[in-house]
Amino acid sequence: MVSPIAPNDLFVSYTTFDTEGNVTAVSQKIPKAQFLNENSLFPRDLRKVDSSSIDVAPTIMVRSENAIIVNMLHIKAIIKSDNIKIFDTANPSVATKLGLFMYDLELKLKTPSSLPYEFKALECILISVLSYLEAQLQTHLTSCGKILAELEDNINRESLQELLIKLKKLSSFFQRATLIRDVLEELLDNDEDLNGMYLTKALKYNPTDAALDYSEIEMILETYYQHCDEVVQQAGSLISDIKATEDIANIILDANRNSLMLFELKVTIYTLGFTVATLLPAFYGMNLKNYIEESFYGFGAVLAISIIQGVLITLWNFKKLHKVQTLTMMASPATTMRNKLRYHGLDGRRLHRQWLSRLLFGRKAKQMSPTQEERDVIWRMIRNDKNIR
Repeated sequence: MVSPIAPNDLFVSYTTFDTEGNVTAVSQKIPKAQFLNENSLFPRDLRKVDSSSIDVAPTIMVRSENAIIVNMLHIKAIIKSDNIKIFDTANPSVATKLGLFMYDLELKLKTPSSLPYEFKALECILISVLSYLEAQLQTHLTSCGKILAELEDNINRESLQELLIKLKKLSSFFQRATLIRDVLEELLDNDEDLNGMYLTKALKYNPTDAALDYSEIEMILETYYQHCDEVVQQAGSLISDIKATEDIANIILDANRNSLMLFELKVTIYTLGFTVATLLPAFYGMNLKNYIEESFYGFGAVLAISIIQGVLITLWNFKKLHKVQTLTMMASPATTMRNKLRYHGLDGRRLHRQWLSRLLFGRKAKQMSPTQEERDVIWRMIRNDKNIR
């Protein structure tokens, strides 16, 4: 188990494994200047792997015939031809993952293999990183899939809030996986870096030499690049499913909101109709003579007129509401004119010139342009007329 190490601006802390997989130093602390001199590195190289630095983007930097600097997720290491230095971390959760990685690294380095030492160490790092990404992906697939299944049966506020939180975490994971994939892709596209990764058997790089063979490191990087690309594709597909579910949920919520608004409008229309129906009887309820108190048909007439006007007002309002509800495909006059212009091949300027010419000189008779045969006949007639003259 690896213990968290507090960051220090003057010292670096790391654990070293030799070519046999034996631990030669545990959490060794030395001054940064001394570390740079002993390993022939620059200060900018140390910024990528120093435990006191804020987490930066994943990188694999190659220092030709000297070292491979790796910074991927919880692993910050410097690989040399005869040892690998794993830098300590101050994060307790990362320290646990780092301890498991060191155990796997020790077993991997002690296992006989035809690969060079630096390739075995790099492959062990890539295995640990991809295993972590796979575990995280399965966690996201399980948690998000459960919420999506719940939303298919019932859309509620709690599920949508939880899905939003999961989407933020998934987007962060997708970004990290994409950056790691891009790092591997850049290495595969750079022959000079591939050449510089051979530390045990250094190769002299020559861009014009087609005989240089990088098949060993290319096979390793290509395998884990494809694996990482699958993780990225699955995460991207899950993000698309979540966004599609959110869109559908928003559509359903909008439809429910519109239904409530429609119900409220209907209640308002009925209330207005009832109010209009009671308006006329209210006038007759005043203590004034209206000359129909003694009429045998007065009550029935007032009641019938009140009901009729209430029904008419209600029907008229429902007709207006139906027009608002109906989605019409009828275009506006401006759109219709624009379509006509597009159909006839006319633009606004040409139409304006035609309108101005018609206003100044009146409507002219439409003239048909002559065909090609008619043009040939006219041309021959003109030439014959010139010869006669």
